[in-house]
Amino acid sequence: MSGITVSGGTGGVGAKLDDMRLQARQLSTLSTELIGRSGTAAAKAVDGDLLESIILSPVTGAAAEGAIVLASGSLLLVATETGVSAVFLEGAVVAYETADQLIAAATVALHNGVAFVVGVLAVPVGVVVAAGAAVVGGAWMLGVAGGNVVLEGVESLVDGAQQTMDQIGDNPWLLLSPAGVAGLFATNSISAYSPQDVIDRTAKTYSEALENLQELAALGNTVLGENAWLVDVLTDGAPGLLTGLAFVGNVIPGFNVLMTAFTGQVWPPLTYEQAVAAIAGGGNRFGLFEDGSASLSVGHDGSPRGIPVLHGDVRGIGDLMGGSSAIDSIGGEEFSDIRIVETAGPPKSFIVQIPSTMVWNPDAGSAANDSTSDVVAMQGEQTALAAAVLDAMRAQGISPTDPVMLEGFSLGGITAGLIASDPSVPFNITHVVTAGSPIARYDIPDDVEVLSLEFEEDPVARLDGRENPDSANWTSVQGDAPRLVDPESGELEPHEPGIASSHSSRRYEQFADEVSRAGDPSVDAFLDSAGGFFSGEQTVVDYHGRRN
Repeated sequence: MSGITVSGGTGGVGAKLDDMRLQARQLSTLSTELIGRSGTAAAKAVDGDLLESIILSPVTGAAAEGAIVLASGSLLLVATETGVSAVFLEGAVVAYETADQLIAAATVALHNGVAFVVGVLAVPVGVVVAAGAAVVGGAWMLGVAGGNVVLEGVESLVDGAQQTMDQIGDNPWLLLSPAGVAGLFATNSISAYSPQDVIDRTAKTYSEALENLQELAALGNTVLGENAWLVDVLTDGAPGLLTGLAFVGNVIPGFNVLMTAFTGQVWPPLTYEQAVAAIAGGGNRFGLFEDGSASLSVGHDGSPRGIPVLHGDVRGIGDLMGGSSAIDSIGGEEFSDIRIVETAGPPKSFIVQIPSTMVWNPDAGSAANDSTSDVVAMQGEQTALAAAVLDAMRAQGISPTDPVMLEGFSLGGITAGLIASDPSVPFNITHVVTAGSPIARYDIPDDVEVLSLEFEEDPVARLDGRENPDSANWTSVQGDAPRLVDPESGELEPHEPGIASSHSSRRYEQFADEVSRAGDPSVDAFLDSAGGFFSGEQTVVDYHGRRN
């Protein structure tokens, strides 16, 4: 297998940008504090006793004024530099993210709607253009900051001169000490100098420029969204196929109106959400994709039935993927097998393993892990399978504070992401592990650690048409689907799996083992945070969920 590619997590760009933002906030706080202290120091220069002493001892008074001016001026200079640095750092983060959005949008368009040769040429050009824009933009940002510092300095000198003249007009005796007048001028100029004005003016200029960039990014995203049907055939699977049918509307009068009425969605669908909703809406017309509710199988006493399972210890993500293969083969078309691994701790913790799609009939049946759950879950709505998972967690006696890891392959991972993103779920979801699951559109909280495994060839992992977030809590690992060893012959597969057979829990099991040994800092950080789930005495129970 070729090398892996890791994005996000503690070693990702998103985490570094978060660190830069934190540093910018700290610098801004420091700048404000320094400004306050500078003002306190400058006030000493106009103290009444000090001004009177200048007449009696001009040399000593001038020396005192000079010391005060130097101290307060130094504080103001540091405050200005610190404040401008804070604005520059925050602006650099936003500028990077804006440029990254533009490049990402362009890359998606190129990968899915443009010929290979054009893509090969355009991506490097885009990177070069982005790098050039970053250099030019950085120089511009520094120039703006420097210019504002100079402008504020000139304005403070003018204000300082005016204030000094006013003071001399009120107290002509000050002219007896030229040194004192010079000190007053310096003090007044420093007092008039406002680092905050420099910071605010610089921030406003940066903000206006960044708004223009963000408008450009938004325009790019809008254009791509309105023309998503040109590329979704390859990236979004079934939603793209439906969108392609929009061509029919150009030759059949009233077709688009008819399809809008039939699917309950604007036709042709222009966004991912509209396309998925059109699939569901059209299927509902024939009684398909109707999810309903779910319940657990019960014993003779009427309590939910949990079946203890003789199963090897779950000591890593490879074992998790092996468990996914096992539970998929149990339920079949009768029920959804939900496995809960309880680790004694301390503290006690639970791994909840959710089955993948085993029934492809769009007519919802007894097993809730079917294509109906796929369609409903990709709409972002809770499913019967998710309800069965939550029922199993309650039956297991999981408390609202016990740490819980949700894990699944394909639909199992989609359901894990769906549950983790639901704020009404009454459990302490701390970790999510998915394999071949399109969950990028789910708003999973920042305090939930996510590990997503995806094969480059796996079309299912790309069905959401979006990259996973590059954030400190979300680690995404991409790589080529490995070839497997035939269990009977012991021989390695003769060919690469390609798109047709890459979506396999067995392949992800092998991939997970290799990922665990890769030594990537983001992956290692995730595994360290999840160590409590994989250590200590474990018990394993399966629950059987059925759609009502």
